[in-house]
Amino acid sequence: MKRKKHNIIFLDYDGVLSTPTDNFNDNVVNEEAINYVNQLCLDFGFDLVISSSWRKYPNYKELFYSFGIDRKIKILGCTELNSQKNRIEQINDYLNEKMNKFAVVNVLPLQTYLKGVVPNEMPVSFGFEALKAQAILARNYVLKPRANSQN
Repeated sequence: MKRKKHNIIFLDYDGVLSTPTDNFNDNVVNEEAINYVNQLCLDFGFDLVISSSWRKYPNYKELFYSFGIDRKIKILGCTELNSQKNRIEQINDYLNEKMNKFAVVNVLPLQTYLKGVVPNEMPVSFGFEALKAQAILARNYVLKPRANSQN
């Protein structure tokens, strides 16, 4: 039986669909990011797989729709919540279990990535100098060449 082709976005919430605040647990929905995800999915036929810690809630699909994800976009499921594995391993497990063939593509302008990831690596209350240092570390991590893994 031939599997249906899916274009998938593995969607996190924290720092992607939320705007960090000084209170780490008080993030708010970033409407611009939600609109961007909606447009990307609707224009190019992407489905979603939730890889956020919000997937632990039984009604996580309804929760993401309530955040503003367009109901025309199919949420296929979620990665397994496994504290022994990092996010990349969880996504890899999902792809190996659910998909026949896949290619992983993550295209994002560096500045956009840094704006989303840095405030979620540490609370804003740590101060501007600490955030600048975190931005340098995150930038170097992204730009550092890595050996091509066969996993």
